[in-house]
Amino acid sequence: MKIIKFILKFILTPILVLLVGILVFFTIKNTLYLGTENPGNIAYLKAHNEVLDRSNLDFKSFDSAFYNNNIFILSENHGYEDVQTIDYALLIHLNKKIGLRYYIAETDSNNANRLNSFLRNATPDVNLLKEFVKNIALGIPQQSSQQLFDKWMRIHAYNAQLKNNAKIEILGLDQNYDDKTTKLSRDSSMLLNLKYYVETKHLEKEKFYGLFGYYHSLQSSVNENNRFPFAAKLKRYAAYPPFQKVQSITTYTLESEMYMPKMEGVPTPPDNKLTMFNIDGPIALVRGVKDLKATSQPNSLTLYHLDAENSPYKKSQNLAGVNVNFIGDKVVPNNSTQVTTDFFQHIILLRGSKSLSPLK
Repeated sequence: MKIIKFILKFILTPILVLLVGILVFFTIKNTLYLGTENPGNIAYLKAHNEVLDRSNLDFKSFDSAFYNNNIFILSENHGYEDVQTIDYALLIHLNKKIGLRYYIAETDSNNANRLNSFLRNATPDVNLLKEFVKNIALGIPQQSSQQLFDKWMRIHAYNAQLKNNAKIEILGLDQNYDDKTTKLSRDSSMLLNLKYYVETKHLEKEKFYGLFGYYHSLQSSVNENNRFPFAAKLKRYAAYPPFQKVQSITTYTLESEMYMPKMEGVPTPPDNKLTMFNIDGPIALVRGVKDLKATSQPNSLTLYHLDAENSPYKKSQNLAGVNVNFIGDKVVPNNSTQVTTDFFQHIILLRGSKSLSPLK
């Protein structure tokens, strides 16, 4: 028995030392990447934010220049409950404020047609909406949820109050999930599909709003291979200048739970909730997050405007891009000349968001 214990100790001790060493290495690496608080950034953020009320979301701090744009994109890392609430509130806000009625969606035309049918029915067709939510899982598993269902029930109720020529309509921009033949990237397809809708429906004078994954909302090229997300393609689309007037509002999370439904071949926790993908690590890292943390309260929603006069975010890359450890792909600026407001102009920080939950 003593010999066995000695052998186990001989084998396990180096392994334990190695694991501790790896943990210490990544802790130091993450700390150095995140950096320290910046007093100048903190002073700016304190002067250019709005604390949002979860129970009655409204947006009072966007300036007139914001509403003069033609395309508004809210971005997310999929799986957080607060995002669905914000998405509903922003859509209704823009509808009331500027008459915006076209919701561009990160889904295919088949699913968009289901949603439009649901919205047109005077009585909400619960089964049709459930079919829509379940089909979302084919493209975005983390978004297919009870909260997604509840959001569209609320939009249906709001839409029912509008006149026929003012009702909200969904434009599905993504590739069809069952189409394996196209060689276009998703982002190129979304641009061309939006152009198609504008031309065929004669929407040249309309404005558009939608919720997209974080990557698709970025307005400049990313990573070493110089990739151009959907919003960056809009900004570069010289053939139709109105597309270039776009505003991106990104959502970042701290102390929040992400929904990770069970997927084949992907290890997930029993309760389908993960807390390791907030932007202060250990997996996802955003340089400058400590300034956001210093200017917000736990369990809160805070809207920040990064594009005001004399903004430090017009001169640096703080908050621009997400570096990733261990799994997944990083999304970071392509070169040193880019600044944060080249990618997005506003941030909503979610602190203490709950995760989405499975459809009942």
